[in-house]
Amino acid sequence: MAKWLSCWHTTRYTDSNPVSWCSRTTTRSHSTGPSSATCLPARRTARTAHSASRAGCPPAPSASSPAITTQAGAPAKMGSSVPSRSRAPSRVAPADLLRRLGERLAQSDTTRTALLAIKLTPSDRLLAIGRGATERAVLAEVGHRVRQVLRAGDRYAFASPEELWVMLVDLPSESLAELAGRTLLECLRRPIAATRADGSQTTLQLRPAIGGAWASGHAAVDPLNLLSAATEAASRGHGHAGDRIELRRVDGPREGAPPQATLERDLARALDANELEVHFQPQVDLRTGQCTSAEALIRWRPANLRPIDPGNIVAICEKHGLIGQLTRFALNTALRHLSNWRTVEVSVAVNLSATTLSDPSLPMLVSQALDTWDVPAHRLTLELTESALIRSQKVASETMKQLHRLGCRLSIDDFGTGYSPYTYLHQFSFDELKIDQTFVRRMNTDVADLRIVQSLVDLAHTFGMHAVAEGVENEPAERALRGLGCDFAQGWHLSAALAPDDFVAWCLARQANSGPKLHATVRGA
Repeated sequence: MAKWLSCWHTTRYTDSNPVSWCSRTTTRSHSTGPSSATCLPARRTARTAHSASRAGCPPAPSASSPAITTQAGAPAKMGSSVPSRSRAPSRVAPADLLRRLGERLAQSDTTRTALLAIKLTPSDRLLAIGRGATERAVLAEVGHRVRQVLRAGDRYAFASPEELWVMLVDLPSESLAELAGRTLLECLRRPIAATRADGSQTTLQLRPAIGGAWASGHAAVDPLNLLSAATEAASRGHGHAGDRIELRRVDGPREGAPPQATLERDLARALDANELEVHFQPQVDLRTGQCTSAEALIRWRPANLRPIDPGNIVAICEKHGLIGQLTRFALNTALRHLSNWRTVEVSVAVNLSATTLSDPSLPMLVSQALDTWDVPAHRLTLELTESALIRSQKVASETMKQLHRLGCRLSIDDFGTGYSPYTYLHQFSFDELKIDQTFVRRMNTDVADLRIVQSLVDLAHTFGMHAVAEGVENEPAERALRGLGCDFAQGWHLSAALAPDDFVAWCLARQANSGPKLHATVRGA
């Protein structure tokens, strides 16, 4: 177990004040494509991609490079706290990265792809260390630190000695891109003590700025549009001393889709009119085959339009300060249905965003909702993501203590997807660990993912938590999870998210048919 943990979690924080770097401002903006202003950076970066691999980019580290040391003076082995993993090289040429990015964006799936642009302040590089072998050694150390953060499928490229691009793939949500950006920011800000070519010593304190852009698996986005948005966001970050990470959503053209401004206006009106819905995806006990809980999921289908992606709903609400209203709606609607269900005995799980978790009034909101609908607190599970915890550790810690005192159960969602250490399981008290669908879907075809799922199940049980697998799409996956000792499962093989009345009917039908052999025929949104 310890060996797996050290190999899978790609970075470990040893800063004496691990909270200090988690409180930086993050802003999100939305882009439906490049304007005339953003087309220029796209064309410039396209030319950069063609030429960067031939001139200006730092080479791989060599034995002849001058020594690079940490601030303490010891040789800088940034990977010493994390054993290396056997995997394909994560550094590629800029043109190759854009090619890979285009291939990823062309795939149609439920995951996100993100591109981070990292800008190194030229004055740092030129005035502090000068050109030549020392410059190459420092940039090689920068690349080494980046590699220690990335997962096996991620890639990075030096577009120039002042700019890096990082491609993040298979993200279950865009919040993981933010988490990766914050981790990279912290790693690159750690001081580097360098030896100049003349033998003198100098200390280099980088001041990187990171910006990013992401697209869903259905967006059909041009990779240059994504790159343009990411580099522009990074440039804006330089104006704020690199203290914030701006993430931009980039949407491709979609026939019949309303303009984003119209969508945002209609969502605000729909929230006020209680026109959104909450559907429930069953979570099945793998030992008994019965449904004991369900995840509450937001659904909104404007008139004469296709259903809106839940991730887009959350992004709009966070952008316009509506996330508190959305949380209140989801929480009260889920508990209202739970209170009315007399024929099924289940609990419900409600997702909390990072913004909601940072709100000190959250425990009061939850307490009032439980009292209003007369629901025992142990029947409510609140799901948090790793990125929500890392953005607001101090407030999150106190909030979670209060929620536990109310009697609510806490779940950590999307665990193991990449960029934060497992020490959160020790720092915070969780009742449930959700295994991301990225691993579950491939576990029967990829032995590495099978081992990861097994390790996560064991990890959950070691910390006294239940293990819940997401994305169970076929019988072999359900059978394998049962064999691994996983406690609960959810996914389309069992049932899609169902409207409240359909959910009750599904539960009753499953009970009548002894559970494991029955699967839902309703395939809702």
